[in-house]
Amino acid sequence: MIDSITDKKTNEMKDHYKEMLNMIDESAKSKLNILDQIASLGPFLMNREDFLRLTFRLSEITDNIESVAFRLISSKEKKIQIDMKYMKGISLLSSLILDESTKMRETLMSLTFNPAKALEMASVVEDIERKIDNVQRKLEIDILTTKLNSSTLLLKDIIEKLEKTADIIISVLDQIRVLAVST
Repeated sequence: MIDSITDKKTNEMKDHYKEMLNMIDESAKSKLNILDQIASLGPFLMNREDFLRLTFRLSEITDNIESVAFRLISSKEKKIQIDMKYMKGISLLSSLILDESTKMRETLMSLTFNPAKALEMASVVEDIERKIDNVQRKLEIDILTTKLNSSTLLLKDIIEKLEKTADIIISVLDQIRVLAVST
């Protein structure tokens, strides 16, 4: 979606946003299904609270991403001019977060097969987090040293939400570690 903005493909951007909203709806349904399954297992599931915390943290990721997407769509609809230099930085940041979330997902999936491997895979996610932090800090300083206007405030907000998303992924990774150690 962000690449659609940098390439000035507004219709494609809106299509991506609608598709993302549909995926968020599916995610919410999956979350409810997981909660029902955890509730039905009840006392048989030793790590019930850890699974619940993990489920809730995962839903926070989609909430943040939807919030970023909404701001980007709104900026185009309101014709807020965003310097392409910053959009390229946001695109890089988003790509790194996608990579981080993909690796976190792989770590989560390995938890069911090999908890020791999940612990090992977690370091890859942390390496990506360090890259995200570096890109985010540089981008934020670049934006803060420009003239203050609505586009600057919007960019700062988007970057903060993306950084929060990356931090939530690390929090999810910590929950995965707890489950791996207690399995």
